Amino acid sequence: MLMRLLIGKGRPEGVARFRRVAVVLAVTLLTLPAVPQIAGAQPSVASPSGGIATPRPVIGVLDQQRVMAESTAARSVTSQKDKFQDVYQASTAEEEKRLRLLDDQLSAQRGTLSPEAFNTRMTDFQNQVNEFQKLVQSKRRNLERAYAQAMTDVQGAVVRVTDEVAAERGMNIVIYRSQVFLFDPKMDITEEVIARLNRVFPAATMTDPEKLGAEKPPAKKGGR
Repeated sequence: MLMRLLIGKGRPEGVARFRRVAVVLAVTLLTLPAVPQIAGAQPSVASPSGGIATPRPVIGVLDQQRVMAESTAARSVTSQKDKFQDVYQASTAEEEKRLRLLDDQLSAQRGTLSPEAFNTRMTDFQNQVNEFQKLVQSKRRNLERAYAQAMTDVQGAVVRVTDEVAAERGMNIVIYRSQVFLFDPKMDITEEVIARLNRVFPAATMTDPEKLGAEKPPAKKGGR
């Protein structure tokens, strides 16, 4: 069946295409370095200059997205963020309702107040709106900062666990699943990383965003 597909049911152009594919595969196989089985320390390749020997590459594959989606620590951080966000949305809705009511009252009083009195109240109202917008933006930034800090802790644990698993399996290179088109399933260490991560780092605590201070502005370059 494979031969029939490659040679295009006996047509000359199919034969030529098959030969080209065969040549490419042959060249590729000849140029690929031999990768030993994954078990313990791997032999090294002597440096042509007589320097430090370079170890043969033994590659592992990790599905980072799956790790962050299925690890209990990452899920716990996401759950905490959702709870903080629900609280913020509830308080924001109440303040928006109050400001909307105040706006309606000002609109109704426009014809009964003097221009000076109306402008004074409108200025006060606009100041309240501006302060509310600043507060919402500050809460949103602090929420994202707290979430990012907690996720950084999770990612640090992922790196440590991945390093341990790779060392135990004799791997000296680990690449993300998203960067690989095809690979041997035996190279995939995702399941083992998730299982061990859930044992050694089952949860992460997200700092209360309200306890975070104002974000410091970036330092100016040049010492001035």
